[in-house]
Amino acid sequence: MAYEDLTPARFKELKPQFASVDDAVVQSYIDMASVFVDQSWPEKLYEQGWVAYTCHLMTLDGLGTDAESRSQASGRSQYQSIRSGELTLTRFQKAAGDTSYGDWLSQTNCGAYFFQLLRMVKGGPRVAVGAVGGCLSGYAKDWPGPAYGWPGVFGGL
Repeated sequence: MAYEDLTPARFKELKPQFASVDDAVVQSYIDMASVFVDQSWPEKLYEQGWVAYTCHLMTLDGLGTDAESRSQASGRSQYQSIRSGELTLTRFQKAAGDTSYGDWLSQTNCGAYFFQLLRMVKGGPRVAVGAVGGCLSGYAKDWPGPAYGWPGVFGGL
């Protein structure tokens, strides 16, 4: 698969909950998402990342027909309530200034998926591992560091 631009038709094929949204509106979200996914991503994950980010933005704006989009559109997603007998606990979302990028992405399933893709694609330096190092992913975040006699080499990753 080559690096190809995401089209509204392809997006709707992969995310049918947005099938009724006008193509021009879908294209505007695709354009915004293109800022966050570029050709520095591996070719196999390029389309997935672009679709996930577009889906995240459209879900946050409540444009889909799925339960998650409807929840965003109604405002119910802004808080979670748990009721047990006479006790009700309500947890409100963090204020916009207090939300990390990961928190913001975690508000939707598509955003959470994008965040995992982002960690794989942009997860920091890769470590070349030979037969001595065992079977590690090559991502610095997975490297055991000091436990294997490498103190300070990876700065505590």
